[in-house]
Amino acid sequence: MASKLWSFTTPIKIPDLSSTFASKEVPLRCIPIIIKGAEAIGALMSDQRKIIFLHLPKTGGTTLVNMLHQKYGLQQSQIISGDKDSQLREALDKSIPFLHGHFSYQLIELLREHNYFSATLLRDPVERVISRYVHLQHSDEPRLKEERDSYSNFEDYLQSNYAQNWQCQMLGGRPHSKADSKIAYQGALQNLHSFDWVGVAENLNEGLLDLSLKLGFKNVYYPYLNRRKSEKLWQTIYKEHAEEIADLNKVDQQLYEAAQKIYLKNKNIPASALLKMKFKEIFGPSQPKLKV
Repeated sequence: MASKLWSFTTPIKIPDLSSTFASKEVPLRCIPIIIKGAEAIGALMSDQRKIIFLHLPKTGGTTLVNMLHQKYGLQQSQIISGDKDSQLREALDKSIPFLHGHFSYQLIELLREHNYFSATLLRDPVERVISRYVHLQHSDEPRLKEERDSYSNFEDYLQSNYAQNWQCQMLGGRPHSKADSKIAYQGALQNLHSFDWVGVAENLNEGLLDLSLKLGFKNVYYPYLNRRKSEKLWQTIYKEHAEEIADLNKVDQQLYEAAQKIYLKNKNIPASALLKMKFKEIFGPSQPKLKV
């Protein structure tokens, strides 16, 4: 999709500094700087893009959300839990510019007329399925603990919707559906092409840089968050079940490969910015490879 510049129009008022100036707490030579600074903040806020991020679980999305929280601030963001359009409408009423959460494509459709920049992130389905199971084993979240207790073992988990083409279900706007896999894939693929930005977990650092530039932000170095809780369990499951998981997620694999092509086609990173990022990867703060 062609890149567009969207903005949200939250009024920015330059504060009344007359009392401060009258008390002579601020030197007169600083007045033009303060006023220009306030005007600059107003210009920055009015030029920011509104963005909605469809966060597919265990794809590296927590790191992306953290990056955008640093840019927009917590008060200018809202999490949407599931396909609850009431939460979405509340956020729209408040003119919240950054929306994110674990929801399906249904909510993306509702935002088309509101000019939100849409983004999502996919991951190799075998790795994603295993990582979600490992995450379940260590989560203290009541909802996830309840789900974990419903499985007797990993094989039981593999029979759930969460372990079978879940990315395709969510991007197709049909979570927990039993639709024919080919039909589900075609719908998810069509929807995937409608996003303004599609990233893949294997290129997360580069992808964050690309997204930052598309949103008009100066990129910084972001640590990976919500990393893998148990390397031993992850590797054990991978060795014993990788082929079985791949067989259950053939449609997700096709969708992931399509996402890789979309990302490579649309990324636009100046060589200087990419070189700076690579330099930080080598010489900057320690950052492990993606383990989510």
